[in-house]
This record gives sequence, structure tokens and C-alpha cells, in this order.
Amino acid sequence: MDQARVETRVDDAVATFGVTGKGVIVAILDRGIDWRNNDFRNTNGSTRIAAIFDLTDDSGSSSPANPYGVGTIYTRSQIDGALTYGTNLVTRDALGHGTTTTGIACGNGNNLWKYRGVAYNATIIAVKIVAENVPAHGDQPAEIAFYDPNRIPVAINFVRDQALALGMPAVMLLNLGSIGGPMDGTSSLCQTLNAAVGPGITGLVFVTGTSDDGGTPNHAGGTVTQGGIVALGIHMGNPAPLVFDLEYPYNDQFDVTIQTPDGLYGPYASPDLIFGYDSESTSDFQYYHYSGDYNSYGAASEKREIYVSLIGPIGDYTISLSGANVSSGQFDASLNPSRFWDSTGNSNYFTSFAVPGSTIWDLASATNDICPNDYVHRTNWVDIDGYPKANADQGGLGQLWQGTGIGPTYDGRTGVDVSAPGNSVFTTYNTNSYWATFRYNLIQDGLGLYGRASATSAANPIVTGIIALMLQMNPKLDASMVKQFLQQSARADAFTGAVPNPQWGHGKADAYNTLLAVQATLPLLSQVVLTNYQAQMTVQHAVPSWQYVLQMSTNLVSWSPILTNIASTNVFQMLDSDATSKARFYRVIIP
Repeated sequence: MDQARVETRVDDAVATFGVTGKGVIVAILDRGIDWRNNDFRNTNGSTRIAAIFDLTDDSGSSSPANPYGVGTIYTRSQIDGALTYGTNLVTRDALGHGTTTTGIACGNGNNLWKYRGVAYNATIIAVKIVAENVPAHGDQPAEIAFYDPNRIPVAINFVRDQALALGMPAVMLLNLGSIGGPMDGTSSLCQTLNAAVGPGITGLVFVTGTSDDGGTPNHAGGTVTQGGIVALGIHMGNPAPLVFDLEYPYNDQFDVTIQTPDGLYGPYASPDLIFGYDSESTSDFQYYHYSGDYNSYGAASEKREIYVSLIGPIGDYTISLSGANVSSGQFDASLNPSRFWDSTGNSNYFTSFAVPGSTIWDLASATNDICPNDYVHRTNWVDIDGYPKANADQGGLGQLWQGTGIGPTYDGRTGVDVSAPGNSVFTTYNTNSYWATFRYNLIQDGLGLYGRASATSAANPIVTGIIALMLQMNPKLDASMVKQFLQQSARADAFTGAVPNPQWGHGKADAYNTLLAVQATLPLLSQVVLTNYQAQMTVQHAVPSWQYVLQMSTNLVSWSPILTNIASTNVFQMLDSDATSKARFYRVIIP
């Protein structure tokens, strides 16, 4: 984190503008949190966590204090009680992913100042929305996988309600996601997000990054003509179920034939243009074909969808599309899972009609989402046992990480907003997590408390922390303004090339430039000329890194309309409120 903060000019922004995330909520929607960790506690030992909402555990769903009917809520007082008396809370971060995410965004470095996060004074909300298949390790029991996308809207509502109750602006990060779906910003989840944040909805921002699904031929696209046939070749190298998901216009109709290593199936006629779907099941696959009036993602664009779960043997498959009724004929398809770090013999990929790009996960395509990408900043380190380690085969320094998802979206937008240095970042670790059992991930000088995070999951919280700094400076920003400032202030270099582009978005995130842009949104009295230096009153207020003096005189050559309004109010009271932004508001330069 010490290097990542310098690379993104966070340290410059903190030193210049005095922002630390104080008074802002950073909500992490992830795999839980190490709530005992000193990096998430105040200097007096009390928690910085306002609430934990464990949506993977419904044991508290009927509590009178839980209006959501699912999950289990832990309040600040419950967390403080457990810390004070050494008792346990059932919720945990078994994998370690949620703890690193939180540490990057807003860990305060209580364990080791060097590795503090971006917005290190922010208030934390943790929502455990997903669990992994984590094996038992040490004295920790195994964890069973859990994920229900229907709980994402619940998480959003919870964070919004907490922000209203606490009277704070909030930025939330959903740190998960993989390719599949319409990827055009119209799915039901995208609609939910676009309704929750966006223009005119001040002080609430949502972040979810591209995906870890780049760098391999797992996206196919092309055009089916009337009466023509497109044969999509697929190699299944991984024995796990492989999901093929294809989207095409609602007023087209494709008939489908599926060739597996065991035989030929179909043709399956396309559903009617009105509401309808077809489903087929064999020992090699489960097949669903939805009409435009019904799509498994609830897309408002009414795209048709062909969804096939390939469950047969390892080998080669072909899904053939026949143009039964074609107007446009354009299609996009994805394979999941398909990761670049799999060896060639073990990977899943298209063998025909593969098209680079379009590997952003569906929710990240929402219009009002902030979508970061990931680039490489560090490839070598020394682990806690003194052994040199390297991770140099996934992209060179300054380059995009090879596995990061990229644009464009299926509807042709760039998709990516900015990119941040997520490979490799050393940050807060949960010492009881599965990740902590891999000692090569622990950094040499980290006292066993800090270790490596990587991939898009490490880039996302860096941008989230920067947004928290923005909201501290101006709590009235909405998601569209945040997006604009991040984009306009990003920097381009030889690695990014001309921006914007679907790989880097608008370039590399730059916190200092971004805060300069936010500063310009604050009302500023740039020049007041005094003819009488016998000022009627002088108000002085100091905040970290700067000091402003407001001098008012009975005889001004030129009055600003804003200053006129100020003159009729209680200046002392106004300066005492919201000190950081108000002090900048009342800056007056006297020649």
C-alpha cells in the first residue's frame, strides 16, 4: 500500500488537501471482515465498523432489529462488546478477501502505519454477501460456498439506510463478479443500481470492477444471416460445469444444434417472438433458450438468451446457430469459467469466432457504476521467511494485468472508467484466514499482519478509497460527478496509449488531480479587495495542511454576491461546521 498510495498520488492528495475519509462511509460488500483487526479499530481500541450485515447467515433474519428479512446484523455496540469482553461474533472472513479489500480502501495502519489504506479515517460498513468453498485450516472450520445475486439489492438498501441514519455520504464496493449476461446496462441488477445511485442522488456512489476474466478467448461474437449457420467451437479443458451464455436481439430467431463428444443433439427451434422459452436436458448439457420477453437476467433491452450449462466430458463441443428469422443477426457469447492462468490443456475457450474484449461482468456495465480496471505495479517481493518471490508472468510493470476484464460493453460503450495498480498490493491480512496460511504471500516487514492482494479485486478498493476522499471534500457529489472527475483527472502514458479506450478507460487513477477537480466544485471567493485594512472582524481556522484567514471590512471596493450573503450570517458558526470544506469555502485572497 505504501507504493500504491504513491503511484496513485494518494499521499500527495492527503498532504495537500487534508482529506483522510473522515465522516464518510466505506461499505465493503465482499466475503466478510476480520472485525478484530487493529487496522479497523480506533486508537482507543473501539471499532471503526458501524455495522456488519452477514447475508450468508439467516440466523438473525427474524430479529426485530432486522427489517430486511434475511441475513444477520451486528451493530457497532455488539462489535465493541465482543472486543471488550473477548467474546465471539459468528461472522468471519474465512478466505481473507474481504479483509484485504477493506484494508486497501480504508485500513488505518494501526498495526503498521506504512501499510495504511487510502481513506484511513473512514467509517466502515461490512456486508458479507458471498462465501467461498474454503477448506478447514489451523483451528478454523471449513466454509461452504454461498452466493445469491438477489441479495445484492438488499445490500444496497442496507448501506443506503445506514448512510441516512448516520448522516454520512457513502461509497460502496461490491468486490466480485464474472462474465455472463447481457452486459449492456439493462439487466435487472443494473436497473436496480441505476435507480439507487446516479444524477441528483448526492452522497451515494457504487463501485464494481471489470472482472478477472480477461486474457483468454472466452468471448465470441459475429453475425448470423438469414438461413446461414454459425458454428461456435468450444474446448472444455476443465471438468467443472462450463456455462455458455449468448445474447442476441429480441426480433431475431436462431435455431440451435449442439455437438458434444458423445453425440449430436437438436436442432432445437427458437422460441416464439412473444413470451416463451425452451429447455432441454441431457447427460452432457442443460439447455435454455429464452424469448425476448423473458431473459434470465431480466434485461430491459429484451435480448434473447441461449444459456447452456455444459456438464459432459472434457473435450470439444460445437454450438451451431441457424438463422431462422433474422433482422440484425448480431450476437455475443461468453464462457465461464475461463481464466488465463489455466494451462492450455486445462482451460476453457472458444476455438472459433473468438473476439478480444467484452469481458466486463454484467453489473459493471450499469450506466451509474464506477468501473475500475487493474494494472501491474509490483512483481517482486521478499516474503516473511526472507525468500525472494516473483509474479512476473502476468504483465510487465505499468501494463494492464493480463487477467483483467476489458471493454467494450455489448452495447458499444467503453465500459472501463479508470485503472488502478492492483498487482501486487500488500495490505491488511486476517491472520486466521485461508490466505494467511500461504506464507509466501506475507510481506517480510509486515509482522505477519500484512500480505499480498492482487487482480481486479485489489484495484477496485484503491478507487473506492479515492472516492471516499472526494466525498469528504464535497459530500454533495453524485455518482455521475464522481465518474466525470475520475475520468477527466486520470493520467495517460505510454502504457495506456490514447484514452479513453476499452482497456484502460480514461487512464491511470490520480487522486491528487481528482481532488483538484473536486475542489473546483466548492464555492470559492477568489479575490476580495479591501480599501480599509482595519478589518471589522477576523476569523482564523486551521485544518490539516492549510490555514485560511477570512478578513471582512466595512468598506469593500467590490463585493461578491456570495460574500454579501456571508456578511449577514454568523461567520463563526459557519466555519465550525464541516470544517474541511467550509474552510475552503471561505478562503479569501487579499492582494
